[in-house]
Amino acid sequence: MQNEKKLFTTQNMMRMALLSVIAVLLMQFGALKLPMIFPSFLELDFSEVPAIIGVLTIHPLAGFVIVILKNILKVVLFQTNTAYAGELANMVVSLGYILPLSLMVMKKRDFKTITIGICVGIIGLTLAGAIVNYFITVPMYAKLFMPMDAIIGMGNAIYSGIVDKGTLILYSFIPFNLLKGSVVSVVSIIIVKGLQPVIKHFGYHIRG
Repeated sequence: MQNEKKLFTTQNMMRMALLSVIAVLLMQFGALKLPMIFPSFLELDFSEVPAIIGVLTIHPLAGFVIVILKNILKVVLFQTNTAYAGELANMVVSLGYILPLSLMVMKKRDFKTITIGICVGIIGLTLAGAIVNYFITVPMYAKLFMPMDAIIGMGNAIYSGIVDKGTLILYSFIPFNLLKGSVVSVVSIIIVKGLQPVIKHFGYHIRG
């Protein structure tokens, strides 16, 4: 877009605010449970999609702003029912995806580079999710809401190989985040491709 080197132009701030609101709504009302595949506390939401769109159509750093605003707005507008553990995990996981994608498109902005950035982003999301859930989110849930044995039991009901926190991360969180990263990536690419005429109208080009 015009002024793409400047993140905080008036137009860019308006676009980032709009995408942040959309992300909050997707996070709050668009989450999907995947019963029989993953425990019920894991929900697939598409709130990363607006951040990815921001990186690809506004500015490489726009995704960071959208992710942070999304979680702030979530707490302000809808409060938290997870003692902020859910919002913290969402922010870390989202940034784990956005960081490598942003670094890639800063250097070059063609479809091949974006695809590589997205693939690395999926890995980043998955690793960030494994770390934050193992060390922070799952222990917080166990302390505030239900015993660790009950949490592990929810995973064990899906797959008998889940017997402790480590196997819960390995067999539930990691596959879930790989799936989530892949789904939001495909959706984002489809949307960005569909918006190409509008994007080009503002002078921004993604070369195929």
